[in-house]
Amino acid sequence: MNTSKLDRFLDEFPQRGLPGCDLSVSRNGQEVYRRMVGFSDADRKRPVDRNTLYWIFSTSKVITCTAAMRLVEEGRLNLDDKVSDYLPAFAHLNIRQRDGTLVPATEPMRIIHLFTMTGGLDYSINVPAITEACALPGADTLSICSAMSKIPLHFEPGTHFRYSLCHDILAAVVEVVTEMKFSAYLQELIFTPLGMKDTGFHPTETQLARFAQPFDYNNADGSVKPIPIFNYYCFTPNYDSGGAGLFTAVDDYMKVITTLACDGTASNGYRLLKPETIAEMEVNRLCPAAWKDFVVGRLYGYGWGLCGRVHVDPVRSLSRSSVGEFGWDGAQAAFSMVDRKTRTAIFFGTQIANCNYAHNVLHPYLRNLVFEMLDGE
Repeated sequence: MNTSKLDRFLDEFPQRGLPGCDLSVSRNGQEVYRRMVGFSDADRKRPVDRNTLYWIFSTSKVITCTAAMRLVEEGRLNLDDKVSDYLPAFAHLNIRQRDGTLVPATEPMRIIHLFTMTGGLDYSINVPAITEACALPGADTLSICSAMSKIPLHFEPGTHFRYSLCHDILAAVVEVVTEMKFSAYLQELIFTPLGMKDTGFHPTETQLARFAQPFDYNNADGSVKPIPIFNYYCFTPNYDSGGAGLFTAVDDYMKVITTLACDGTASNGYRLLKPETIAEMEVNRLCPAAWKDFVVGRLYGYGWGLCGRVHVDPVRSLSRSSVGEFGWDGAQAAFSMVDRKTRTAIFFGTQIANCNYAHNVLHPYLRNLVFEMLDGE
């Protein structure tokens, strides 16, 4: 396996003044490539290593959807269920018209709309419904997500795609179904069985000392500057953001996506999901109008399914991954990919905010370099 091209590409990171990064690739359940470059601190004294931790922001969605799909698999949650069956506040929703007036929604928001980002919400967090809920004593996942029902929708649920807080609400639904905190359910279902000791929503002081320094990227000139180690989606100490709240180590996260790439069975024999459940996650779930909305960066040839983006058209995408490949990335440029047909998983850890280059160029190119290496070209 010739790794030279991929090695050179990653080694250019610090040469460009970018922060450090860590790429892990598995195939058939085994790590076949790993490269850590650069530094994890602002002074460039602490090299990136296996102990480095990252806020992964929206890459959390893969884990949240996996956990929710386990409930679907068990028959405890149905995709067509109304969200209001679990969170009664969502029984009466309003849609904001172009002239600013509000009209009642005629269609209910359903569980599948949460998975597929077609619920009608957006990603605004500094709105009265959320800030007021966060200010209340004991504000937690259930109370804050229930308050999101007060936010006017942009469209009837299920009719369009809009990136939004839907996966946070999905986490709240999971709490109702399981009668557990979302973090506790993830610990029981995923983290403990897979041996993930450095993944969660609220890091300890010891863990915070191991975090990679995040940087803000200037898209105009390519410069970077350090920013605080902070996740603005961790609204309160009792809030578990299913959409963007997790931190992790690369080794930890790889255990989840490697398991998914291997038909849902981990190397220790633990069955996380059945193969037929994962197959349901490999299908585009957007209606034509919603699919038209879904053009994010260079994601031509992709749709959106039950676990993030889904590869549907290699001609349009120019991707070397299989049709059905799925995963997602994060606000500070983490990237994950599950390709079950080739039993391949990729996770890229870094901490660069507002970097259009990472989402539009780096991730697609990195994915193709990995498959070029694995295919022996």
